[in-house]
Amino acid sequence: MPLSNDRDDLEIATAERYKKAVPLPLRILAVLISIVFHPLFILSYAYILLAFFNPFLFGEASTERIFAFGKLNSKGLLFVHLLSFSCIIPLVGVLLMRGLGMVRTLSLTTQDERKIPYILTGMFYMAMVAQNSTTGLPLEIKIFTLGATIALFIAFFINLFTKISMHTVGMGGFLAMIIIIIARSYGGAEFLFVFGVLACGLVGTARLLLGSHQVSDVYGGYFVGFLAQFVALNYMFSTT
Repeated sequence: MPLSNDRDDLEIATAERYKKAVPLPLRILAVLISIVFHPLFILSYAYILLAFFNPFLFGEASTERIFAFGKLNSKGLLFVHLLSFSCIIPLVGVLLMRGLGMVRTLSLTTQDERKIPYILTGMFYMAMVAQNSTTGLPLEIKIFTLGATIALFIAFFINLFTKISMHTVGMGGFLAMIIIIIARSYGGAEFLFVFGVLACGLVGTARLLLGSHQVSDVYGGYFVGFLAQFVALNYMFSTT
């Protein structure tokens, strides 16, 4: 069973008070938004957007071929690889931890519950970064992967002292990824910036409505996620 302490109990009690104060339809909407924009999905979303707006970066003339499987085209395996390491395997790890009673809920409500999942996910993100040089992924995806890894470990360090919203860390990174996608596309992707800003606002509001975070946790997450992507961008372009 997971260890309990006064800080954990206070965080859980605060979340429960918010649940009672917020109308049920808003809570349901907030949960749905939190699921759709879960940080584990962000890299996959960025991959799909880049493939749609500039398939030439993947060495293909159409988006469909980037996700195709076959003897003459195995590009689809690159997406499966990224999806597995950035989302599926970490998610399975958290599910196993929940089954073993190492965490109370899948939402990882408290700081202590987040430590092991952060380390677990960080290991797989580091594995993706280590394999970047041997895969046929575009430089932009390598930047996104490195940025997400940097953001994750900064969030882990901050989590030792105070709670930070991983959802807004992911969304801050997502907005930075969108800016990079727009810069690397031939046109027609500008509306993505508006979408990214609106999505960031929706996710931050959802986390506050659910009582999962304080305002400082939300804004701190945006800053960490956004900054990490541009640190990665600067590093990757300076070494290539």
